[in-house]
Amino acid sequence: MKKYVLAGAIVIGLVAAGYGFVKLNGSTHTVPTAGVGSGPFIISLATNGQLDAKRSMTVSTPRIRGSLQIVKMVPEGTIVNQGDFLIQFDPTQQETNMRDATAELKIAEANLERAKAQLDMDLKQLDLDFKKAERSFYEKQSEAPIIRKEAELEMDLARMKFDTQKKMLEADIQKTQVEVDKARDQKDQATRELESMRLTAPIPGLVVYLEIWKGSMMDKVQEGDNPWPGQGLINLPDLSTMIVKTTVSEVDISKVKKDQRCTIQLDAIPGPVFSGVVTEVGTLARPKERGSKINVFDVEIQLDSTDARLKPGMSARADIIIEAFDSVLSVPLEAVFEVDDTTIVYAKGGRKI
Repeated sequence: MKKYVLAGAIVIGLVAAGYGFVKLNGSTHTVPTAGVGSGPFIISLATNGQLDAKRSMTVSTPRIRGSLQIVKMVPEGTIVNQGDFLIQFDPTQQETNMRDATAELKIAEANLERAKAQLDMDLKQLDLDFKKAERSFYEKQSEAPIIRKEAELEMDLARMKFDTQKKMLEADIQKTQVEVDKARDQKDQATRELESMRLTAPIPGLVVYLEIWKGSMMDKVQEGDNPWPGQGLINLPDLSTMIVKTTVSEVDISKVKKDQRCTIQLDAIPGPVFSGVVTEVGTLARPKERGSKINVFDVEIQLDSTDARLKPGMSARADIIIEAFDSVLSVPLEAVFEVDDTTIVYAKGGRKI
């Protein structure tokens, strides 16, 4: 409201409603007036920020051996569900690795089966040799002592040979089993690497291409690129829960608390007013900008509901409701003055209240 200054005072008329003008006695000048309102009154803190998704995930190049090439990508801006296709890499090398690993596993398993069969045959023969020596020992109990002693030694040697050979053969089996386990691990790894050539969405969200290094410059990822292992390719914000990331100055941060209600308006979507709630209030101040002496605190506001038009990165204005009154008298801020450290308004006729 425009202010008119006359003789060091502004006269505010207590009229039923709206603004008007009154003439001062003996003067041709008019002074603006405003009515006293009665009803709900809200004290809020306005702040600007940016819309973002509450949850997002980065989809990266798999960490595997060798170089990779992107052969197909889902178009940027696509809304995907969990499990939907995102990126296909050239699987030629991984398919070769898979065939080689499968062949190596089959060879190792065949060697293990042969070793087990040989163990079974050798143990049977050693068992026969021992039983033969044992039988000979008992048959010669009526012979001369020296003959009985020789038979006993032959039986002991047969038992020792059986135990020793059994341990050696079992060790060979264990060694062959290790080769099988190693070959199986290599096949499992080859399977995982082949499967990783096709990336799918870990969560529902909006497909946003990331920039990667291409030679000496950064540019958005595209089909035909050869990204490094572990390099981020797609950001996937989940649009089901949206937030406003904003800041509040250190002067006002004491007024802001978690669970305070808010209203949000977006520059890109004029008209609708969204509601939300403060969910996070930063505990550490930081410079508003690099080199700035103004300190701010980060504040996060979560919207109560989503809208298909909401996109990360949109500019947002949030009004954080500091205090709300159901029914009070109120006048425009321009009608309030400080006189001798006292807050006053002027009523029609020149009286101050």
